[in-house]
Amino acid sequence: MALKIIDVSEHNGRIDWEEARKHIDGVIIRCGYGMDQANQDDKYWKRNADECTRLEIPFGVYLYSYADTDTKSRSEAAHVLRLIEGYRLSYPVYLDLEEEKDGTRRQAIRGARIFADIVEAAGYQVGIYANENWYKTIIGSALDKYTKWVAKYSSKAPDVPNVDIWQYTSSGNVPGLTGNGGRVDVNYCYRDFVSEIAGECVSTPKPDTDYAVMGGNTVVKDGQIHLNNFTGADIKVDGNRGLETVKGGIMVLQTALNMDYRAGLTVDGILGAMTLQALGSHYVCLKECQYMVTALEILLMLKGYNPQGVECPGSFGSGLEAAVRQYQKDHGLAVDGIAGRNTFMSLVA
Repeated sequence: MALKIIDVSEHNGRIDWEEARKHIDGVIIRCGYGMDQANQDDKYWKRNADECTRLEIPFGVYLYSYADTDTKSRSEAAHVLRLIEGYRLSYPVYLDLEEEKDGTRRQAIRGARIFADIVEAAGYQVGIYANENWYKTIIGSALDKYTKWVAKYSSKAPDVPNVDIWQYTSSGNVPGLTGNGGRVDVNYCYRDFVSEIAGECVSTPKPDTDYAVMGGNTVVKDGQIHLNNFTGADIKVDGNRGLETVKGGIMVLQTALNMDYRAGLTVDGILGAMTLQALGSHYVCLKECQYMVTALEILLMLKGYNPQGVECPGSFGSGLEAAVRQYQKDHGLAVDGIAGRNTFMSLVA
């Protein structure tokens, strides 16, 4: 049986969520549009998110994309992460692709991947919203790894494979919503995201299959020891890459950014907008000596790869380069032995 969810923005005005919750199964809230600027936050985002949190209405978010460059796509990801930090989402983070300018159409697939990589690395599930025509003529199967939310205002379902949410009208009526002439977008949702995402949040992840590559759980356990020594954290040393270890890995990166670049980050294990901005385009490679090399060594160990030692500050030698190349090969990254943004983002995911 399909779930009934709505999607809302500031155009729907001040919503009576006490009433609306009686008639829906969930909601996807627009948090903003375009790049990471305060004047592009949705004016009702915080109220809507706070009310849904208070009333325990399951919600996700979407951001309307204007990106026509890689930089703007990264900024849009930072925009979302800034706004959703501290909220518990029960539906994915959706990128809304419908801007018809040539630049945005050309950038759509590449930009969506950039956006998704960043948001996924922060621990969120990502989806793509577009209408049926966009999926059939522009997107195709290029973004099939992400959950699909497809708009088609009709009694006939979208002619797109594997649709998880179908936005079937923009003129629905739900008690509690009076803005925008009382009209609201209504959707059928065919997937139990609430249970899936809750399960991802509370379950203990299975050990990463990478452990078998270079030494098994012993390498991870040693990495956890180095993590605690480097950050001052006190995570459990058990050789398992659970949620505590993933968070600790982000703390390792934050600590190194503070030590090398005086980033001033709070070492909290949250991959938020400030951490992403501090990481920027920094990279480390053969023969360099800095704390980001130390972070690289520890992060590889937490994924089960042996960097042939950990130093503080780290010295990037041939053993570490070999481990980086192996990791990049195994995870579909450019195999160059250089640990740049993409490699670090993958390591902390």
